[in-house]
Amino acid sequence: MNKWLKFSPYFLIIMLFFLSCMAPKGEHGKTLIIFWDFPRLPAVRQWLENSITRYEKEHPDVDIQYTCLSWSKGGERMAIAAFAYRPPDVAGAVLDPKYVQAGLLAPLNKYLDEKIPGDPAGRTFRQDIHPSILRAVQWQGTTYAFPWYKEGMVMVCNTDIFKERGVALPENGRWTWDEFIAKMKKLTFDRNGDGKTDVYGVGFNTGYEKWEAYPFILGEGMKIMSDDGHRMLIDSLETRLGLKRLLELEYKYKVSLPGAGGIQDDATWTAFGGKQRRLAVTCQGLWSLLAVKVQNERRLQFINEHPNEEPPPPLNVAAVQFPQMPGKPQIMASYGVGSYMVFNRPAEPERTDAAARFARWFTLEVGQEINREAGVLPSRITYKDIFKGDPLYQYIVNTIPDSISPPAHPAWHNVDAVISETLQLVLLRQVPDENGKIINTTRTGPLNELDERAIDVAVRQMQQKAQLILDDYWESRGVK
Repeated sequence: MNKWLKFSPYFLIIMLFFLSCMAPKGEHGKTLIIFWDFPRLPAVRQWLENSITRYEKEHPDVDIQYTCLSWSKGGERMAIAAFAYRPPDVAGAVLDPKYVQAGLLAPLNKYLDEKIPGDPAGRTFRQDIHPSILRAVQWQGTTYAFPWYKEGMVMVCNTDIFKERGVALPENGRWTWDEFIAKMKKLTFDRNGDGKTDVYGVGFNTGYEKWEAYPFILGEGMKIMSDDGHRMLIDSLETRLGLKRLLELEYKYKVSLPGAGGIQDDATWTAFGGKQRRLAVTCQGLWSLLAVKVQNERRLQFINEHPNEEPPPPLNVAAVQFPQMPGKPQIMASYGVGSYMVFNRPAEPERTDAAARFARWFTLEVGQEINREAGVLPSRITYKDIFKGDPLYQYIVNTIPDSISPPAHPAWHNVDAVISETLQLVLLRQVPDENGKIINTTRTGPLNELDERAIDVAVRQMQQKAQLILDDYWESRGVK
């Protein structure tokens, strides 16, 4: 070997470059599957780790390297790795359209069209998945993630406050708008007699990727985007009616926790579940039902550990639907479908195939029953009765499969930012007109004609800004 080549630092750099480009191998030459996921509940996390061990025993040619990401930096870490073409093989998340747009995900249709092992009816996986759940992980007919479970947004009622005020829960978990308002008025009251409201009827958050307020607007019939993803449909009478309903809760009926346009993420939950119990109803995802269970378990632990101290009160709840708007069907909204994406490795098709089969096994073959521990609905129809007999789910479970999820569009995150920001401005009564002047600066008084104008301007602004985002996306794809 030439001495210069042997000892040159340039030679080392070249060698390191080629080594970095070589596909990493699993232990003892096995097929490597790099598996990244976000934190799970303790019971689900333990099941997850046991399942990985089981899969490796059943597939001795596979080596799974599992990493638990953090909630704070995990998404950023995944994006950096993916766009540097060093992604994991399997990643747990709601389908992220930016990876679809970049062509980084493996199409998974063929894996769903295979028959379910041991199924007596000979069904395929596709045939046993709720159609609306499957649509949430598809873009233009192609599936890009294996659906595991679906979330749903519900109203969680503090039954003690209902009893305190002599208010009955809605029959069968459903109420009309008028019934809802009448009960919220009774549940909004001055508890200590100082002339100020201590307890409010209802509370919800707003903001980017916060859907707690959306069911009021979707319930009026608001449509967000066309099925083909080309046109925004938000400029409608239904959207205006829904926004007006939200304003009325705070400024007309005065039954909602004030400042919904700027409430921090944990403020609503603290008002509901905190020591003061300032909220009779909170709008939350299904995760909140499990949070109540955990809170009550910790209370019992506190009693055992501090027998001479006064324990916090228990949190007794019931889960019901959002109010049904006049002349409209009952709807439920959803944060989306929990799923597992498979990143494509064109140079290593065998590895991509191994990763896809592991992800399918994990979510659709053995991972359905564990969703009961997490309090979310499994994706397969076979497991639709998993919450049968659970009083917390009796009024809501049948609505979850068809709950309305955010559009599975590569540009959705930018569209959501526009809608969420404008919604907050409406609720704060800070909508600017075409010249940038705030339309209604009255932030505490009753609703008036300026609010009507502000809603109209806000809806048109949502439509125009979001449509520009869609147009830019399609133009970048060479489509007009």
